[in-house]
Amino acid sequence: MSGKPAARVTDPTACPLPGHGTNPIVSGSPDVLFDGLPAARQGDPTACGSALVGNLVANVFIDGLPVATLGSTGSHGNVVVGGSGTVIIGNTHAAAAFTTPLAVPM
Repeated sequence: MSGKPAARVTDPTACPLPGHGTNPIVSGSPDVLFDGLPAARQGDPTACGSALVGNLVANVFIDGLPVATLGSTGSHGNVVVGGSGTVIIGNTHAAAAFTTPLAVPM
């Protein structure tokens, strides 16, 4: 898959630590919103005290930090299990086909 749903504050994570269960991302970017919710980035915390640290998008940065998506992982081994239905972010790209520019009438 070339892209994954962007993770945001309130999106759920599933934590394997005893007693933690499913809990939301609780903090994100103060500057970038996806669907009206702050975007989740490297180091942003979840309600169980974990920080997002793995499976981040290496080539997309928000506030200088790699962005989190569905499947990103936290320091407790938790996994982001929900995300935006409208914002898809990926690590791969395809170059657009070259089109010869047209002359502009003057």
